[in-house]
Amino acid sequence: MRLDEKAKENLEAAERLLPDEEGREGLLNAAASRIYYAAYLAVADRALRDGVAFTDDGQCYFRHDRLPRDARSWGILDTDAAEELELLYSLRIRADYLEDQVEFDEALLAYEGAERLVARLLGEAA
Repeated sequence: MRLDEKAKENLEAAERLLPDEEGREGLLNAAASRIYYAAYLAVADRALRDGVAFTDDGQCYFRHDRLPRDARSWGILDTDAAEELELLYSLRIRADYLEDQVEFDEALLAYEGAERLVARLLGEAA
């Protein structure tokens, strides 16, 4: 599966993990993680299409901690989009590793931001 397809799949997974109008409570921490990875994979797909090499030592992924800054320097993200990706990364760290829980409003805003980012980077509606 290509990275652009994985980005879309993660965005869909995030949507399914968010609360819905039928009363599903949702899994907000899991949603936040999938939201970040949707954006990460869209940036990674674009970087690879632009000929940018992976930044980790094993050369199989882009370093998460540097990706917003790197993607901006590569011309893939503007300042606002890089800041959005940084926020998504911070939210994923909290969701996956810290005791603090992701709140509904945070997850919803993150989802909307990732949806815009994925659509812009992949050149279509996510």
